[in-house]
Amino acid sequence: MKNNYTKIVSPEGVSQYAWLTQPDTKFDDSGHYKVNLIIPADKASSLIKQIDEEMIKSMATAKDSNKGKTIKSANAPYDDELDDDGKPTGNTIFKFKRKAQIITKDGKVVPFKVALFDSKGVPLTDVNVWSGSKMKASAELVHWFTAMAGAGVSLRLRAVQITELVEGGSGSNAEGFGFDEVKDGYKAPEKTQQDDKSFENEVPAQTENKADF
Repeated sequence: MKNNYTKIVSPEGVSQYAWLTQPDTKFDDSGHYKVNLIIPADKASSLIKQIDEEMIKSMATAKDSNKGKTIKSANAPYDDELDDDGKPTGNTIFKFKRKAQIITKDGKVVPFKVALFDSKGVPLTDVNVWSGSKMKASAELVHWFTAMAGAGVSLRLRAVQITELVEGGSGSNAEGFGFDEVKDGYKAPEKTQQDDKSFENEVPAQTENKADF
């Protein structure tokens, strides 16, 4: 049975907290796939408008289902990006998420994976997508309501299109950590030099500490 959720494709953004190839199970054993996309405000306005319109509809549905009760509006699935001084950067952060599995009414567990595509639309199967990758996200605008949080909309993730891949982490070599070559500086003897690959999995997106961002 098809649902009637509004489907959207986001503008291109820079990914943050990218859990796309395996679910985050830190707070839920069933796991969630998720990613934040940082999008310049001028490109984000149309998506913000769509979300705001669905927030109004979600509120109306909740009021119809809970007549006589006060219904509050939940937080929208986007925020202004702030700099270290707490001032807006001009970017908007959109929060995409979905459960890694669902349980049907008859108790059957149905797993889900996020579909990944390259810039040409070719499916990706053997790739590790790290935070910092540029992408577009396909999602459904899903209405929800709880008495505590209120009525809201979630960006239920369906698929992503990778337009610029960061794989192996931004710190996979000296350049990735932001170091330039220093002319006439210290050079380690060959026997103490490490292959760049030794750093490849040091801090993958799937194990990032959110406090790092």
